[in-house]
Amino acid sequence: MKNSFRILASVFLFMFLLSISTISTATAKMSIPDDCPCKGSITNLIDAYNSDKVFKVHIDEAFKNMQPVPEGYRKGGNPWIGKSFADLIPFFVEWSSFLPEAKGSEDNALKYIEQMDLFAYKNPFGRVAFQTSPGVEIFNRFASERGDFLSSSASTKKVAKWLADPRIESEEYVLPDPAAADGGFKSYNEFFSRKFKDINKVRPQTMPDRDYIISSPTDATVNSIPVKIVDGTTKLSTKGTQELNIKELLDGSRYWKKFVGGTALSCVLMPNTYHYYHAPVGGQVLETRLVDGALVGMEEFVKFAPAHGNVGAPGASFGAFESYARGYFIIDTGKYGLVGVIPVGLSTVGSVVFEDKFLKADGPVAINRGDELGHFLYGGSLVILVFEPGQYGSDAIKVRLGNQIGIFDTSSNK
Repeated sequence: MKNSFRILASVFLFMFLLSISTISTATAKMSIPDDCPCKGSITNLIDAYNSDKVFKVHIDEAFKNMQPVPEGYRKGGNPWIGKSFADLIPFFVEWSSFLPEAKGSEDNALKYIEQMDLFAYKNPFGRVAFQTSPGVEIFNRFASERGDFLSSSASTKKVAKWLADPRIESEEYVLPDPAAADGGFKSYNEFFSRKFKDINKVRPQTMPDRDYIISSPTDATVNSIPVKIVDGTTKLSTKGTQELNIKELLDGSRYWKKFVGGTALSCVLMPNTYHYYHAPVGGQVLETRLVDGALVGMEEFVKFAPAHGNVGAPGASFGAFESYARGYFIIDTGKYGLVGVIPVGLSTVGSVVFEDKFLKADGPVAINRGDELGHFLYGGSLVILVFEPGQYGSDAIKVRLGNQIGIFDTSSNK
């Protein structure tokens, strides 16, 4: 699917270039505040638009092809309709130092991530603009600079409000300074990647001695992935069919063929929850790899994150994750075959962090269900689980008595 959208965009680009004789590179000089954390990348963005003809065409055509979102999905609709490149600059400047806030059961943590993905909604030009050079390098630098800001002391301003939110359950976490309103965290990312005091107490494994049980790898919204896991041949998606290219998702791993015809689960993390991920099964980790990839540009964000809140629900497209920054673990369970655990840095997350003992291993690593694998820093994230054919039917999620099946809207209880 990576190759297919590039081919499609290239065809559009060729046709567009045939219809014009020159491309104007004139644009007003846009000021960026000196204290903007991402001044370097935003300056790069302006310079590229002024000097790179192809990049300018991608951006301009993206704005010409902005698509409306479904009625009622988002107040104000697609925020990019009727806008131009000049509107991207203040958007990135504001996003640079944005800090999410919690309000009862709601938060605005995905505010800018949602808007950036709507830039590519049903819009091949919007997607290719920031998934090919020079856009991909510019956005990667933006994400890195914003990450530096979120790891700085200036990013702690809203942490106290988050800790005051009952959903955070702050009493269960390690706080550097429990007496401080902000918990003594030195940055937003330190708060975001907080750890439990006693994970075996607050997140005990269900029947840990039963090898046939599959656990959620983290606190997540879990759905089956309603797509067919196909072979390594990239295909253009057609209306009514969805396909997950397992070879690309696993970056050509020598084990990818094991999962052809198999099933999958999506485990989507919410911004207010625990952001470490753990082994869903026990066995031996045979292979571990981090994969560089895109950080933005989901064409079907509206289907993946619908207004009703069931992120990754049936009907969501998972093809985009074949090109996102990610990593994977291949776990051999023995009699139940191989299980792939694929943390994906969805929408701006380049921080897919693995434990060193897996990355530096020179052979199989024994693992128990529930063992820590790694973590994400701030942004949208998910973990995809894939299973060999015939080992797990993922049409429904099975829970046991006493397991959480939902939470009340705390903002409605006043």
